[in-house]
Order: sequence, then structure tokens, then C-alpha cells
Amino acid sequence: MSELQPGERIGGRYVLEQRLGLGGMGEVWLAELLGAGAFRRQVVLKVLAPERRGDPRLAAMLADEARVVGLLHHPGIVAALDYLETEEHGPVFVLEFVDGASLRTVLKLARRRNAILPEALAAHVGAQVAHALHAAHTAEGRDGRPLRVVHRDVAPDNVLLSRSGAVYLGDFGVARAAGNSDVTQPGAPKGKLGYMAPEQAQGREVRPAADIFSLGRVVAEAADVSCGRALRAVIARATAESPEDRFATASEMAAAFLRACPPPADPDAALARWLAEVAPEALVARQTSPGVAPRADAPPPGRPAGVESRRIEEPPLFASVPPPSRLTLKIIAATGALLALVLPLALILGAPRGARLITSAIAGTPMPAHGDLRVTSRPVEAEVYVDGSLRGVTPLLIELPAGKHAVRVGAPRLEHWRAAEVNVKDGVEHRLDVDLSE
Repeated sequence: MSELQPGERIGGRYVLEQRLGLGGMGEVWLAELLGAGAFRRQVVLKVLAPERRGDPRLAAMLADEARVVGLLHHPGIVAALDYLETEEHGPVFVLEFVDGASLRTVLKLARRRNAILPEALAAHVGAQVAHALHAAHTAEGRDGRPLRVVHRDVAPDNVLLSRSGAVYLGDFGVARAAGNSDVTQPGAPKGKLGYMAPEQAQGREVRPAADIFSLGRVVAEAADVSCGRALRAVIARATAESPEDRFATASEMAAAFLRACPPPADPDAALARWLAEVAPEALVARQTSPGVAPRADAPPPGRPAGVESRRIEEPPLFASVPPPSRLTLKIIAATGALLALVLPLALILGAPRGARLITSAIAGTPMPAHGDLRVTSRPVEAEVYVDGSLRGVTPLLIELPAGKHAVRVGAPRLEHWRAAEVNVKDGVEHRLDVDLSE
């Protein structure tokens, strides 16, 4: 199965724009939904990696995620919009697009500027995520029975902040819920180390208290170490070792956050201002409809149609030069013809043995640029996929065309996968070392 490309159409109405994320099991794409008439909407597509589309277990996981999120209705949960099962691309889960960035990205950019998230905003983010968790924990199916949802992966990566200051909880990919396929092997915890509750890390049964623990860790990371005593007390209770010592519900936790640090009068606006100040790179506008040239009469971005613009006279890029004489043009043409005959022969005779630039004696056209990719892993003999195709097992040296390539390295038995995008340059050996032992 081929790698997805921008401009490709999925399910007849979703046009891929750009890849937002690349994981060991799948990909996340920004796409445009083309409706009837002039209806357009940006959405997010979750699809399996090309080499994993035939895996029924992973397909069941994505179908379970779509089913569960489709039953959750809360403004703080990234909404499910559609689910497709296509012959060419496998299962496709369509989600609401949040125009912003993850909390992890924002905190990383803020640290580069020696900026911290004010504790009132950290508590606000925690409260909003807690409300979303409470909605998930108490959700019911269409039959009125409890879904018993536990997110199991509450981490800064899955807390999204929009440019307008709204807070969302996303990625229910490893959530446990009633009716889900049994996809977790005994003793194999799902989630991110560092945010897991003790019972989750030990592979024991998890309940909503595990999500409360994880959210406490997230807020502790977002807030400054010198945050007030009241906020520290809320975090300490949320991250208690015993589930019985934590908050009874996520709703109770949300109330505790707001009591400890009352939010600003307009918390969304305050968070939006902070994001614009410390993480403007995370709020860049994304392109739409790649490959489609704008109409000649279309206004530039940011100006509505029908508004005239004044022409600004730019200085010439190069100084004006008088046109050459006819005699000069004849001399140039004769010189070019002579070089076309002599240069290929000179290159063939003078090129060193083993050189990458091989010139055809007839056409004089250089071969396409290539580079090498050396992949190693711990443990060895991990599978290596490049652009969706299996290329061998580690340690492995591959010759690739110059350009960007999607690389996935994994150990199917361990269910550990890592993904990377490698930009191969001509004549350069690139190294990729992957640790699959964790």
C-alpha cells in the first residue's frame, strides 16, 4: 500500500493537505472536507500506517476509538465527525480540527523564552481537562448503560490549546471502554511513562482515578515549581499513590483547581494572549488546498474580494542591462554547441572510479541524487519500513533517493514502534538509531 500524499482524496470528499503527526502505528493528517456547493471545513484524519493497514487488531483499535468518541458529547473533547472503511486506505477516523497546538509543544516553546504558564492559567487548563474527563467517565451508550471510559493516556501531547484559548482533550486511541475489543495483553500497560498512575504502570485494572493521577502530573509539569501552596495541595491529592486517596471524581478535581486558583475574568482570552506571546510559532496558519493555484483575480490572503489594492512600485531585482548585439548572440550559441559535444566526453574520461555523478555519453544527463540511511536498533532485527514498504531488518544500510522519507522501525512482538521523517541528501550517509527496549 502506498504512502499518502498531499492532494490525495480519501472517501470521495476528504482532500489531504498536510501531515500533522507520524506515529509507529498510524498517521494524522489535516484535510479539507468538500461538501455540496461552497461548503468547506478543515478536519483531521487518523489512518493506519501503510504497512499496518492489514492488521485486524489495529483496525479494531481505531474502530473502537471512533465508536467511543462518537458517543462522547462535550465541548472540551475533540469531536468525532465521521468514520470510513475504505478498500485502499483501510479504516479512516475523521475528527474535529483544533486550530492551535498541544500543551507539550507550547510548554517547550515557552521554556525557550524562559517563560512560565501562570498558575491561574495552569489551574484553568487542569479544570477544563477535568471537566472533559468527567464527561467521559460518566458517559452512557445509546442503550443507557455506562460506557465506563478510562482515557489511560492523559498527557501534555493530548491536551490541545486553540489560538482562541479553548482547551480540549483528544486521542482516545488506547482508552478502555465497555464493548471495546480486547486489545491489551495482560501486563502490558498502555499510556506514557511519567504520567501513568502506579496501578496502571503495574498492569493492574485501571479506573477513572488513574486519569485523575495523570492529569495531576500534567498540571504539575505545566505550573511553575514555585506555584502557591493551594495548587500544590490539589496536585498532591490528585497524584496520591493509592486511588482511594485521590479525588473521588474528575468533577471534584476541577472544582478544587478553581478554588485553589480563581481564574481570570476571561480565562480564554488570557490564555490566548499568553499563547500569542510565548508560542507564536505554534499558531502559524496552515495551508489549504495544496497544488491548486489561486485565481488570477483572487485577492491576496487577508483581504476580502472586491477590495482594491494600491500597486507598490518595487525596485528592479537586477540593474537594467542593454540587450546583446546579434554578433554576441551568435558567438554564445556557437560556444554552447561546442561545449555540448566536448563536455560529456571530458566528464567520462575524468570522472573518478565510484563517483556518484555518472554522465551518459549520449545525453549528458546526471543520474538522480541518492543518499544512504543506516538504521540500527536495540534490540536488533527490528523491521524497517520506508515510505510504507518493508526494506529489511536492523542493522540495515539503505540507498534512498534524495528527499524526505517516512521511516518506521518496530518490533512487532514487543509492540514497540518508533517513527521519524528523514531528509536524505545527495552523497550523505544518515544514521537513525532507535531504542525499542522501553
